[in-house]
Amino acid sequence: MIKIAHKTEAENLKHIQSEIAARVAEIATILDENYQRERDVEHDLGGYILIAETTEDVEAITNQVDFGYILPEYVDLIACENGERYTSSLMLLSSDYSINLIIPLSLTPKELLKYMEE
Repeated sequence: MIKIAHKTEAENLKHIQSEIAARVAEIATILDENYQRERDVEHDLGGYILIAETTEDVEAITNQVDFGYILPEYVDLIACENGERYTSSLMLLSSDYSINLIIPLSLTPKELLKYMEE
């Protein structure tokens, strides 16, 4: 699993699809502009991005985020040029703290899929 909190970290993503890297950079930029680049992601406001790559990553996310209790703000589909598809989900944990989840569509928990826009 990849954890990204700042735009500078997002700029170093070289091994993932360009569409995913672009979405992550966009989210990280928003977090940095609104909550400061120097924030401590674990203790300050803002949040971070988690990119799941394996089933184990998704299991770790489901242990961290209770999908039965926390509903996504949105679930979007990201279609990559090579045919791969991912979901991007915004989970608001408080009014000023969020986790953005980027998960391969085939691994996305069904609790998130039911909120995906068609």
